[in-house]
Amino acid sequence: GPTPEDLLHNVDAMGINLQNVNVIALSHAHYDHTGGLIEALKQTKKRVPVIAHPTVFDPKLKIMPHLRLIGAPFKSSVVESAGGVPLLATDPVKIADGITTTGEVPRRTAFESVRGFWTVQDRSFVEDRMIDDQSLVFDVEGKGLVVVAGCAHSGIINTIKYAQKITDNSRVHAVLGGFHLISADAKSIQATVNELEKLDPHFIGPCHCTGKKATKKITETFEDRCCPLHTGDIIEF
Repeated sequence: GPTPEDLLHNVDAMGINLQNVNVIALSHAHYDHTGGLIEALKQTKKRVPVIAHPTVFDPKLKIMPHLRLIGAPFKSSVVESAGGVPLLATDPVKIADGITTTGEVPRRTAFESVRGFWTVQDRSFVEDRMIDDQSLVFDVEGKGLVVVAGCAHSGIINTIKYAQKITDNSRVHAVLGGFHLISADAKSIQATVNELEKLDPHFIGPCHCTGKKATKKITETFEDRCCPLHTGDIIEF
C-alpha cells in the first residue's frame, strides 16, 4: 500500500500476523506498491529477503500536471536497516516449489506500451519503460498457472506469455491483479481481451489500475469467469 498506516489498517482488519512473512517481492517501485514496506519489515521482527529489480530505487517521476516523485519513498539502506535483505535481480527468482517471480518481462506485443513515466539515467531525463515491473507466478498442480500482477506495466499479455515460457507450462488457470489498462484506448483494450480469450483462463480477477472501461469489457466477455477484486478479498486455488 501507499503508506504504513494503510498497511497496518489492512493487516489488522484481516487478522494477518506479519511475523509469519518469510519473503517479500516488490512488483515495481511506485510508492503505492512500496509505501508500506518498511513498516512491514519492522513487523516481521527478523531479516527478510526483499526481491526486486535492480532499478527499483532509481528516480521515478510523473508530470501530473507538474513533476512529481512517485517512486519508493526510501533507499536500499533504509530497507536494510529495517531488516530487509535486498535481492535485486533481472531474472526470475524462485521463492518456493511452484512459486516464482517473473523478473524483468520482455515486451513483445504491439498493443501494450508504457507512457507518461520518467526517470533519470546517465544524467539525462528520459522516459521510464518500467523495466522494474514484475509479477508472481504460481504453478498449481493439476490446474495450471496463476499469474498475479501488481500493475502489469509490462503488459498483462506480455506477462502471461513470459510466465508460460519460464515455467514451461502453457495452461493458464487464473490471472489476477492490476492490468494497467486505465488509460488504454478501446482498440488496445479489445486487443488485450482477444488475447485473453486465446489464453482461455478459468478465472480472471481484474482490479487496481485495470480501469472501469477495461474491467467492464473483460466482465462482459468472460461473464461468470470474471470477478473484479477489491482490497481484502481472499481467493483459494
